[in-house]
Amino acid sequence: MKKLLEFVIVIFFFFLCLLTLVHAQERILEPGFHPYISVQEEYSDNINLTSTNKIDDYITTISPGLKYTNMGVNAGVDLDYHLGLVFYGKATGNNYISHNGSLEAKYLTKEHWNFYIKDYLVRSEDNREQEYFTTTAENKFVLSTQTTRAVYLRNVVAPTVEYQFGRENRVGLNYRNNIYRTDNTISENSDENYFNPFVDYWLNPNNGLHFEYGYDVGHFEQSPDMTGHIANARYTYRIKTAFSVFGDYTFTRRQFNSPSIDLDYDIHNSAVGVTYIFSPTLSASAQVGYFWQTPDVGSGTNGVSYKASIMKLGDARTTYVVGLQGGYTEDYFTAENLGFQKYHRLTGSVTHFLEKRLSVIFAGSIERVEFISQDRNDWIWGVGGTLSYMPLKWLTLALEISHKEDDSNTDIFDYTENRGLIKIIATY
Repeated sequence: MKKLLEFVIVIFFFFLCLLTLVHAQERILEPGFHPYISVQEEYSDNINLTSTNKIDDYITTISPGLKYTNMGVNAGVDLDYHLGLVFYGKATGNNYISHNGSLEAKYLTKEHWNFYIKDYLVRSEDNREQEYFTTTAENKFVLSTQTTRAVYLRNVVAPTVEYQFGRENRVGLNYRNNIYRTDNTISENSDENYFNPFVDYWLNPNNGLHFEYGYDVGHFEQSPDMTGHIANARYTYRIKTAFSVFGDYTFTRRQFNSPSIDLDYDIHNSAVGVTYIFSPTLSASAQVGYFWQTPDVGSGTNGVSYKASIMKLGDARTTYVVGLQGGYTEDYFTAENLGFQKYHRLTGSVTHFLEKRLSVIFAGSIERVEFISQDRNDWIWGVGGTLSYMPLKWLTLALEISHKEDDSNTDIFDYTENRGLIKIIATY
């Protein structure tokens, strides 16, 4: 611990002195290019998330990065990328280079053709991977878990083109290319191509229809390849501008290229729900339904499905995001490719500004997984907190602690991990 504190103090004063020379005064970031650098020292008491033979280590990460933004009403780009030089204090063979990048761009034409594109890039060896295209505040992770430190790469690019023929009427096409590569010998590489035409049409200000179809093609390095079909229809009745109710039905078909065993299945899910917009920064939605999963061979399963969320965002002193999801989930193109499982999840985060430049973040999640193909039930949960301080507008200091745990009825899948880190970020 003494070595850790000495290292952090030296790094902190080095960058403080360096950037004080660069910045004669504090200033607010403006649209344009903004290089930044962060230095992070992390400690984990179980880097492999194993139930026995736990390995602890100190992990140092130096990350130069670049942000660019010029987002406007009709066009613009938001780009954030940083490279990480990751060094382990004990297991130096785990040293590697990480990548994290995100891109959002849009172009809305006067002829009512709209173009959007998103890209998500990560090269990491974190045991649990965050769901792509979600924010840190949403606190959502894929179900699959690595029980070793192995580098994986994911890149997801998702363009959209649509034609808007009314205030809320549009027809368009989404596409998603999802590439996953891993060095883990017990995992496999995979590729996904997803095509998703959709239509939104409002008969009048109170009655709206939504239809979409998804064609999903998945290639796996070892497992049988998959073809998926997803059809969704929704009717929405808008009682008033801020309050709507809806009925929803989704059909999913999964077909696998497996000559030895029939793995195909269907899912039927019907639901009703409500959405309410309290203000431009506060909204809530909830839905409840019932699902049937019917495999071509063997017995299926069914149960209640549900989803709810509350989001309060903006410039208020306190912001929060709460999400509830249950019924079933599908886990493909991940470290384990667990497939269809019965699933329940509650996630949440709260950010509170104690003063203008001092904030605290509390985040937590709890998940219940009932594995269909094996006698295994897991409770996976975690809590964490972050204290962030900006002594200068270009300098941020952060302290974070967290606890993760998997309580499984199969002992080999149990794990607990305690983690702490100190981080310094300087932005030009």
